[in-house]
Amino acid sequence: MNTHCRQLGRRPILKSLAVAAATGLPLARPAIAAPRTLRIGLIMPMTGSLALFTEHVPFVLDQVRRTYGGMLPINGANHPFQILAKDSQSNPNRASEVALDLILKDKVDIMCAFATPETVNPVSDQCEANGVPCLTNDAPLEPYFFGRHGDPKKGFDWTYNFFFSAGQVVGTFISVWDRLSVTKHLGVLWANDTDGNAFAQVMPPIFQKAGFTVVDPGRFDLPASNFNAQIAAFKSANADAALAVLPSPDFTTFWNEAARQAYRPRVVTPGKVGEFPPGVYPYGDRAINFAVEVWWSRFHPYSSTMTGQSCAELADEYEKASNRQASMALGFRHSLLEVCFDVLKRTQDLDKPESIRDALRTTDCKSIVGPINFSKGPFPNTAETLVVAGQWRKGKKWPLELVIVDNKDVPEVPLGGHPEPMTYGS
Repeated sequence: MNTHCRQLGRRPILKSLAVAAATGLPLARPAIAAPRTLRIGLIMPMTGSLALFTEHVPFVLDQVRRTYGGMLPINGANHPFQILAKDSQSNPNRASEVALDLILKDKVDIMCAFATPETVNPVSDQCEANGVPCLTNDAPLEPYFFGRHGDPKKGFDWTYNFFFSAGQVVGTFISVWDRLSVTKHLGVLWANDTDGNAFAQVMPPIFQKAGFTVVDPGRFDLPASNFNAQIAAFKSANADAALAVLPSPDFTTFWNEAARQAYRPRVVTPGKVGEFPPGVYPYGDRAINFAVEVWWSRFHPYSSTMTGQSCAELADEYEKASNRQASMALGFRHSLLEVCFDVLKRTQDLDKPESIRDALRTTDCKSIVGPINFSKGPFPNTAETLVVAGQWRKGKKWPLELVIVDNKDVPEVPLGGHPEPMTYGS
């Protein structure tokens, strides 16, 4: 079996993360009167249905170790620091529990988290309630802000998130779908979770304004046993564009049932799956021309303030070190700690949470994923990163490779091809 095609093993990832967090960034033994050790909490789904999101973390933690050696220069002094990594188990309740442990038991100075609102929102809520600065990414802005009952007039005090907005990503989808001459009947699979409920509120008016009829069979709980009713509704409405926002196991159920029932949409966008090589490899040729938003790639025109690397250099280093294909998640795993360190370096008084919070609030960082500035919104406490669109095609180096097919919002990212419809083996 091709080693590139193996599904991401959860136990090896969990083990490597534990080693990286425990020994890769050790507590230093400073001399008398040396600055105290800073503690950074890092919460992510190491196991469970969202484990695909953590693939690049051991590599990024090793980058941090090699770049800083466990010492962060702040205000003329070198501060030892420790990253405490915890597993949310892809469960919002567990994410909340480990966040509270890091706050109350480990006394973290700043919290970081990523990977969908199911991880980010409960962690952010605990930090907001306990007055702990919190930086997150990889949670779309509307589910993050409105899923936490945010008030656009007030925002939050302690918690900040950067990622794409639903409004911006829908425009990218429409740009691709229109070029594929779809019937403008769009079938959607939005679950009864934070992403699904927020997208069901925000996205339909945007699609409808562009002339699409949204075929929405309604919310459903996860894990789902089958999608027979939804597929029947899509076929009845002649929905030749399909948008799913589902964890990998549930999308597999849907996609297998679609094949059995001969539902063959002209375009398929599988959120939470299509962003990752290990997410699409198992489908083989059935994944060719899956169309997804691309948050980051080796072709993006940015560089890291932490390592000085370009996007291409970061991707190349990861692939050489791991013998695995870099994905868009790499840039965001790197950027989370990159921006976190930028915040700490600008903090005036590290012993005051309010001072770290104030540095977080005034962030203006030209990161590996683009400019991060929380004063520009589109909602309080958020920074919007832009996306392009890509499709999975047969690759030269890897079994499947993501080709950029639309760059209307980031024209500096070069096109690698043009939108193509699904083929279904024809």
